[in-house]
Parts: sequence; C-alpha cells; structure tokens
Amino acid sequence: MQSRIFRAGWKFLDILFPPCCAGCGEWGERYCQTCINRTKTIKSKICQICGEPMSLENVSVCERCSTSKVYFTAVRSWGLFEDPLKQAIHQLKYQRNVGLGEELAWHLARLLIDNEWDIDLITAIPLDKKRKKERGFNQSDLLARPLSWLTDIPYTNNAVSRNRETKSQVGLSRKERNKNMIGAFSSLPDKIAGKSVLVVDDVITTGSTINACSKAMIESGAAKVFGLTLARSAHL
Repeated sequence: MQSRIFRAGWKFLDILFPPCCAGCGEWGERYCQTCINRTKTIKSKICQICGEPMSLENVSVCERCSTSKVYFTAVRSWGLFEDPLKQAIHQLKYQRNVGLGEELAWHLARLLIDNEWDIDLITAIPLDKKRKKERGFNQSDLLARPLSWLTDIPYTNNAVSRNRETKSQVGLSRKERNKNMIGAFSSLPDKIAGKSVLVVDDVITTGSTINACSKAMIESGAAKVFGLTLARSAHL
C-alpha cells in the first residue's frame, strides 16, 4: 500500500510538472520506456558473488572473487554503465534529480525481489565530508531512500561512515582502487549487529568500494552484507 501511494504521488507530480527523460532528453517521463528498452540489462551468466558477467558456462564464481577476500555475500547490478543509463546516472550524480532517483529505484526494487534476499536494513555507500559538502548530497542516498520506501525495509544513513577522504576511483587500476579503500570506512555496531544489510551505490567497477564498506560492517557485527547498484562499469 505504502509503495503504491508513494508511486502515485510522483505520477501526480509528473502530470503537474512534466519531466524530461534523463536518458534521451524527451519530455514526458523521467526515464522513458525507450531508454529502458535500450538499457543493456545484465541477464547473462554472472559471478554468483560479485555479479560480474562471465563467459564460461561451467564456472559460477569469477577469478577475482575466488582468489580475494570478499566480505559481501552478493552484489547485483541492473545494467551496464553505458548510455542511456550512463547519462541518467550522471544527472543523478551531479544534478540532485530526486525524481529520477525514485524512478530508477524501482528497477533496484525488482532486482531485490528477484534475488529473494532477506534484508533487515538498507543503507548507502557514504561520501566523505568534503565531497558531500561540495556536491550537497549523496547520489547513492537518492536511490537507497526510495528503495526503502518501495520495499518497506528500514533505512539508515549512519550505519557506516567514511573515515577519511579518498582519491576518486576513476582512472585507478584494480590494485590502486583496493589500496585507496583500505581503512576508508567505519561502522557502528549498535546499528547493524546481527542484521542482514543491503548497501546501495550507483556504479560498481571492481567492487573495491563496496567490499571495503562491507568489511567495516562485518567487523562491526553485521550478519551479512549484500549490494545493489544501478550499473556495472567496464571490468579492470
């Protein structure tokens, strides 16, 4: 019931103030059906841990997850980080498009339902204080909050926090990304102890950020950590 009322409220606002599609620029919808159809969703064989598409039929876990310490139970992504989804994520990330966050959160909600994970709490990958002050918001939070409302799963924005500023992950190698994230997060046991936590982000590439975040929560007593992202970028 709550999700239907929530959705109806946004549809009413769309009638009053017709939106522009974040993927193609056409008027009428926040992310139009044409762009949904053009989104390269991830439906092929994937690693059962990190969700990376794989080509080998007789392998269920990718080389990275089988040879590295992974703290999350599983991560899944809706689509590949290519246009039109890439363009939409850029709008979400830099223009604080709250309505777009609600629209795209529906795809995460369906992904969560399809995977049948038992989740107690939803949170978002946090930004460091400097980036959040510069940007004025956390784009992952724009996805995590409406996902909570749509699924009736509690949300918190302080289950995990950044300990320090980190370099942008863009342009870094896998090894550099892992090093950049060492000790970057901390978590509060009273928020997550014994709980199955879902952490939300916009894009995953190597998984170093979500793995470091998961490590902090597991070490603070979380029972399990799962991840959902809108997109998966090219593997490094």
